[in-house]
Amino acid sequence: MSVSRFYLVLFSGFALALPVSAIDYKTDVLPIMKEHCWKCHSNEEDVKGNLALDDLEEMRDYQVGKFNIIRPGNPEESSFLEKMKLPPGDTDFMPRKGEPLPKKKIEIIEKWIAEGAIIDSKNLAEKEAEFLKEKGETVDAAMVKKPDETFYKWTDSLGRELEARFMGLTENKPTAVKLLLRNGKNFNYPLSMLSEESRAQAKKLGGEE
Repeated sequence: MSVSRFYLVLFSGFALALPVSAIDYKTDVLPIMKEHCWKCHSNEEDVKGNLALDDLEEMRDYQVGKFNIIRPGNPEESSFLEKMKLPPGDTDFMPRKGEPLPKKKIEIIEKWIAEGAIIDSKNLAEKEAEFLKEKGETVDAAMVKKPDETFYKWTDSLGRELEARFMGLTENKPTAVKLLLRNGKNFNYPLSMLSEESRAQAKKLGGEE
C-alpha cells in the first residue's frame, strides 16, 4: 500500500469515529441555558412550565419532537427558540425576567435545532439516529442508545416494593431516580428514601458506580 493511500485510509477511519453532529445540547446549548434560564427551568432551582432544562432524558423524550417546542430540523416553528427572539416587552418573551440572549447564543441554539436538536451526540436515541440517517449522515450503531425496557424491583427504606423501569438519574449530583410505572406514569423518587440495595441499583444503572 502506498504512503498516500495509507494516510487516506487512516484519516477516513478517524472521520467515521468522530461524533455525528458538530453541535449538541449537552455540550453547546446546556451551558447557555445554565447562564440564562436556570432559575426558572431547572431541578436545581425551580421547574416552571414543566420545563426542566437540566433533565436531559426529559428534554429528549418530551421537549424535542415533530410537534413539541423544539422541532428537529425546523427552528422556524420551534416555540422554544421563537420566544427567545421576541421583543423583551412581549408577554411570551423568554427569559421572562432576564435580558435577551446575545445574538451569537441565539445562533448556536438555532443551528442546534436545524441540525436535529441532538441532546448528546455520543449517546444517541433511536429517533435521533433516524433523523441523522435521513439527512444522509453515517451513524455508528455503537453510538445509539437502546432503551432499557426492563421493569426493575425497587424497595423504599420502609420495605415497600414496586416495579418500574429505570429512566435515569436527575442531573448534577443526582438526588433522585426517574422511574416509569407500567401504567405509563413517570416520577422522580428521592434516592434518600430508597433502600440501600435500591440506591446501589439506581447508581449502577445510571453509570455512577
